[in-house]
This record gives sequence, C-alpha cells and structure tokens, in this order.
Amino acid sequence: MTARFILGQYRPSDSFGHRLDPRGKILFAVFLMIISIFTSSALFYLLIVSGIIILLLLSKIPFSAIAANAKPFVILVAFTAAYHLIFSARDTSTVFDLFGLRLTEGGLYMAASFSLRLLVFVGIAFFVSLTTLPSDMAEALVGWMKPLGKIGVPAADISLIVFIAMRFIPVLAEEFDTIRKAQIVRGVDFSGGLIKKGKKMIFLLIPVFQSAIRRADDLAVAIESRGYISGSERSRFNLFHWGWIDLWFLTSAVILVAALYIITGA
Repeated sequence: MTARFILGQYRPSDSFGHRLDPRGKILFAVFLMIISIFTSSALFYLLIVSGIIILLLLSKIPFSAIAANAKPFVILVAFTAAYHLIFSARDTSTVFDLFGLRLTEGGLYMAASFSLRLLVFVGIAFFVSLTTLPSDMAEALVGWMKPLGKIGVPAADISLIVFIAMRFIPVLAEEFDTIRKAQIVRGVDFSGGLIKKGKKMIFLLIPVFQSAIRRADDLAVAIESRGYISGSERSRFNLFHWGWIDLWFLTSAVILVAALYIITGA
C-alpha cells in the first residue's frame, strides 16, 4: 500500500474496517456528523478524532500515511482557526495580545473546537471511503431509497450517479497530477505567489475539464451499450448480511459517542 491516497478512493485490504457491513459504517458516519454539529466541546472532538485514528489504524492505514494525507486540509483548518481567533467571542477575557491582535479565551476555545470538528468530518469520511467499495455504497443507497421509488424517486439512477462521482474522484485527481507534470515539462512554471499561481491554473483547468467531458461522453456510450435502462428493475451484485461484529460495532460506537456527548457537557 502506498502512502498516498485520496478522499473517495478505496484501498483494498483485509482488516477490521474492510470487513464491516458498509451500511453500518455509513449509518455511524451520518450519526457522528449530525451529533458533532450540536456540540462545540473541544474535548469531545479531540476524543472522537483519536477514536477515528484508531479505526484507521485497525483498518491497516499507517499513521504516517494518515498524517501525510491530512496536509491538504491543514489550510482549511488554519483558515477556520484564524477566523474564530479574530472574530469570535470578542467579549470574553483576553489571554494575550499578539502583534496588536487581542486573542480572547472564547476565541481560542472556538478556534480549537471548530478546527477539530473539521478533522472529525474529514477523518470519518476517510474511514468510510478507504474501507468501502463505491459500488457497495451505491448498493446501500439503493436499498435505503427503494421505498421512495413508489412515489417516483429514481433510486437506482441516484445511486449510479453517486457511484460514478465517487469512482471518478481519484481518477480526476490522478489526471490533474499527470497534466500538471506534463505542463511543467512543457515549461510552465507554477511557482510564485498566490496570484501568479492562480493565473497559471488556466493551464490545468482547461485540460482537466476537457478530459472530464471526454470521459463522461465515453462513459455514457458504455452505459448505453450495456443496456442500462433508467427506472427498470435491476438485480443486485452484492447481498449484504448483518453479522454480530456489525451489530456490535454500530451499537458500541453509537453508545460511546452519545456518552462522550453527554459527559463533555455538550
């Protein structure tokens, strides 16, 4: 397994996380994200992030790879922290002045809690996407949305869209990286300030969009040639079966998260 992975890219392995039923993982992820919205406890987020790291390690994802691939989200976390340090809880007591900028106790706490909340969302998304096949996610979505078909909701089509979107996230990311290297070989210099880099992005975005449109056209032809008919009844390739390990994981994880939510005074 390489140290590089992309959000939405499945990493095949035989581990605790990979053996779990995809429906249980998705339900837990949704529950965790919802309950995380209703608290601002930094301690809650810190404990949850630690738990997610343990889940990733049990799924045979090296800690070094986790740390390396978390770097792109550091910028988003830094912007979130800076916003709350400057604008949030200005009426609380001052901790210290930094170059004329007054940092308050409430601002520091909110910066820490909201930054950790982002890490919770990213971490649980990594856990689900790295250990679950996109086709399994689509099958789980079809199963949940099947009753809505009686009122005209195209569940199969929606699941196909979700599957294609998740499947092509890593493909387009690799395409972006390949085009960037090709442009560097052709003499395009992507170094410099933010404005200069922004202007040079045109040399990447146009080829990437062109490639995405070409892939979409080829995919549409391939789907049509295989006889896919929108709205028709389709059989399922994978049949999911709940096991004791799945029930234990979902039950214990939900109880633990709910207990942390209560204990941390959320």
